[in-house]
Order: sequence, then structure tokens, then C-alpha cells
Amino acid sequence: MRENWKEMSWYRRILLVLLAAMILSFGIATLIAGGREGMGYRDALLYVTQEGEVRRYAGRVDGKRTEFTVRPGGTVEHRWGEEVYGPYQVAEVPSAAPERYMTGLEIRQGGQVLFRGGFFGGEWPVLYDEEGEPFELLSVTYGTSGGRVYDPTGRELTQRDLHEPGLATVAELALQGPELTHRGDLGLYLLVTLLAAFDMFQICCPGLMFRWSIMWHVRDPGAAEPSEWYILMERIEWAVFTGLAAVLYWMALMMID
Repeated sequence: MRENWKEMSWYRRILLVLLAAMILSFGIATLIAGGREGMGYRDALLYVTQEGEVRRYAGRVDGKRTEFTVRPGGTVEHRWGEEVYGPYQVAEVPSAAPERYMTGLEIRQGGQVLFRGGFFGGEWPVLYDEEGEPFELLSVTYGTSGGRVYDPTGRELTQRDLHEPGLATVAELALQGPELTHRGDLGLYLLVTLLAAFDMFQICCPGLMFRWSIMWHVRDPGAAEPSEWYILMERIEWAVFTGLAAVLYWMALMMID
């Protein structure tokens, strides 16, 4: 049977308050996060702002402030902490595209041509050189137990090297702008709320849950009493479900949708 609030132990009250607070607070936070759009970049979200004709995408990657600045004329600059990359100059060159469905372009940094070929946009933008071969499609690095990272040629990579932006990202920013996304998965939030609601129900109605669990095993479930071991495992289950709900709520909030 359901017990009233005053009849419950402090342990049960605390769990119920925690669950109710999580449902409310994570619900509000998920809705707020869903309203802030940005660019997904290296498992982070860079929020977009517009200052006149200049677009900025800013956030944090690997603990440091990260920013892309896109200016008129196809100029893109990137910052990661104190490191500055670019400015890159992206110019459309139709004759450089190996296929008609691609956008021909050239990417320069100063007087150096970094890339010339075609750009194919979409969910996963890809660059193709003038021969039609994918450009920097896969970047392979090797780590050691000492924390050092090397490229396939054996060259040791610095943190500056590891955080250099891909040219496909630079091209996408200059040509069309990335597809905006946001944090917060409302679907996962609702699923976790079902778990939290079930946990609240079994905390409020332990006697009913006990009788449901044994109704097919004994003749008179109403006369049965739970053992001390059952009560202990039941309380542990409540705490485990509450902790699991907290972890899943956090995942739902931080997920880039």
C-alpha cells in the first residue's frame, strides 16, 4: 500500500526529493540547452554569434577556449587557447572541381596554396583534389605510453599540430556555414524520466511492489512479509536507480543532437 509522507523514512524522502528535483531541473536545463544553437566540433559545441558581417563560433575544446572567425570574402581564422591558425583564404575556382556536383575552390594561407580541388558539402563535408581523390579524409596518429603522439611518418605532433583545423572545416565555414545543432536530447530525457517515475513509484509503494513480485509464487501474497535481505536489496535498488537516472540525465543534457 502507498504510505503518506510522514510515515516514510528519511532515506525514502531524500531519494524522492532528489528524483523530483532531477526531473524538474534537468527538464528546464534540457529545454534551455536546446535553444542555444552552435557548431559541432571535436565533441564540443561552438556557439555562434553574428557581429555585423562577421560570424564567430566559440566554445571550449580540451579545456581551452576555441574560436572560429569567418569574415566576408572567405577569410577564416581559428584560435585554440593562445594558438592562432590562419587566416585562411577560401576562393571559389570552378575549374578546380574534378566533378560537376562539387564546388571548385582553392585554400590559401598567405602566399601558400594549401589545397586546390573540389568541395562536397553535407553532413560530412569532404574535399577532393583535382584528380578526384579524397583529401585528408582519414587522419591517423599513434600514441605512446609517455603521452607523445606521432603521425604515420614518425613525426612527433605537438598540441598545436593536434588542434590544427581540417581544411574541410575551413571550406565549410567559408562557403556555406556548418549545419547548426544544439545540446540536449529531449527524447532521452523523456526515457530517463520514465525510469525516474518508476523508481519513485516503487519507493512510495514498497509493499505493493513486494506483493507483485511474489504473487505467482505463494498462495496468499497479502499475508507474506519481506525478509531483512529483501528489504536491504530493495533499498540498494532504489539508490542504484536514482544514481543511474542522474547519470543518464547528465548524458541527455550534454549530448549534441
